[in-house]
Amino acid sequence: MSKFYEQAQAQINQLKQNKYVLQARAWYDGLNQRDQRFVKVVAVLFVFALLFNWIWHPVMQMEAHAQKRYESALKLHQHMKDNAPNGATTSTGSNDGSLLGIVNGIAKAKGVTLKRFEPNGTAGLRVWLDKVDFNKAIDWIETLEATKGITAEQINIEKVNPGIVNIRAVFKS
Repeated sequence: MSKFYEQAQAQINQLKQNKYVLQARAWYDGLNQRDQRFVKVVAVLFVFALLFNWIWHPVMQMEAHAQKRYESALKLHQHMKDNAPNGATTSTGSNDGSLLGIVNGIAKAKGVTLKRFEPNGTAGLRVWLDKVDFNKAIDWIETLEATKGITAEQINIEKVNPGIVNIRAVFKS
């Protein structure tokens, strides 16, 4: 601790010897007492302005930004909570779980990965598959219909490479 104090004292002494500091000190000493008080007040106000602009203002901006992100996430959560019964959690009528759960479970079993999914109406599910093996995807769709009665109401298949496709489909239970 004493080494730090000694280094700080040496730097302060060096600063006192700086020609600009000496000129400023001579200027300040040349002012009358009323002007010196005014310079002190302006200096204190300047320090407060710097502290506000460097510390307080950025912190307040970050807090406001975090509040907006929180409110946005809260709205999204509420929207998802309100719409959960309308889409992906709709039962297929066979007591096997949600439409999404069944579609995703069979997809995993067949080696197909859903890229994206969203509810479609009250008993539908819209899914996106990108760059999947055509044969695995067709087997997955056939298994859904044969074992669970889930049909592809709409389907769009786009060839990417030989044997590889992008699929956009709407399933209904």
